[in-house]
Amino acid sequence: MLAELLARPDLRPLMNRLKTFDGSTYRHCLRVARFALVFARADGFSPAQLRELAVASMLHDLGKISVDPDVVRKPGPLDEAERLEIRRHPAAAVDHLRGLEAFPDAHRIAPLHHELQGPHVSYPRSGTERRRERKDGGGDRRRELPAWMRRAGIILALADRYDALISRRPYKDPWPDPEVRATLGREMPDVAPLLDHLRPPERPPR
Repeated sequence: MLAELLARPDLRPLMNRLKTFDGSTYRHCLRVARFALVFARADGFSPAQLRELAVASMLHDLGKISVDPDVVRKPGPLDEAERLEIRRHPAAAVDHLRGLEAFPDAHRIAPLHHELQGPHVSYPRSGTERRRERKDGGGDRRRELPAWMRRAGIILALADRYDALISRRPYKDPWPDPEVRATLGREMPDVAPLLDHLRPPERPPR
């Protein structure tokens, strides 16, 4: 499926822009897409839902091309201003994906990849946070996502977080796979069991 999607004339230019911007981010997106498809197949997604998730996963970090490249490639911890800069990228991805007529749901799934469970801060605000604001009488009035899309978003977040932790980055060493799985079991208990369908990598990705 990924090979077919990469060959599409509506998707290939977007992937090429991501690859030109940063090869490491491009490779990360391809791995995340592969992981997300493994998880979603095991979770019972339909073929149409798998394709939407695959496109969202392949391009979930496309918004980084709108971010200062020095921030994206910084080989160390980000300061507060840099964290605010990098947190623009999920919303920026929506602008790039909204025009994909063949995949009308991908732009709604892609920005959910930082909607983490547990004590972590989601960005943009998680669906749970937006629903709480509406219940309290104010806040965001965007239409609610269908249940499968919310599930796709948390599966994408699992795939993204898994790859980030097992990978070697300029600012961190890779975590051992058992430690990653144990951590995600605590952080994302609703979807972490899907990791059982994924074989550990033979060596840390870069």
